[in-house]
Amino acid sequence: MKIMGIGICFAIMLGAILQIGYHLFIDINSALFVLGGATGFLVFKKNSGDHIKNFGQGAVFFGWLGTLVGLIAITGNRFMVWGDVEKMGPALAVAMLTILYGYTIKMVTIALTED
Repeated sequence: MKIMGIGICFAIMLGAILQIGYHLFIDINSALFVLGGATGFLVFKKNSGDHIKNFGQGAVFFGWLGTLVGLIAITGNRFMVWGDVEKMGPALAVAMLTILYGYTIKMVTIALTED
């Protein structure tokens, strides 16, 4: 049942992504931030018996942290986009990708762990 459930979840996500355009959902720096943070969280977490669960938790935490870092960079005008409406949309989209990556990893880890 778990495999079917995660398959349905991914099918819905994939349908939405393909409808909008998959190129908007790919950012290597965001993915590395979430994966690296999740790995670090896994390493420093005391309960070492639940590696998969800890990795999923770390992915969500670093997903939100990545978005905060992105928003600070945007509002701090690090990329010279503040006030430029045409550049703000893509910059905000990339900033929010870390949340998507974090929760997607969390969904997979929930499917891999036992209830």
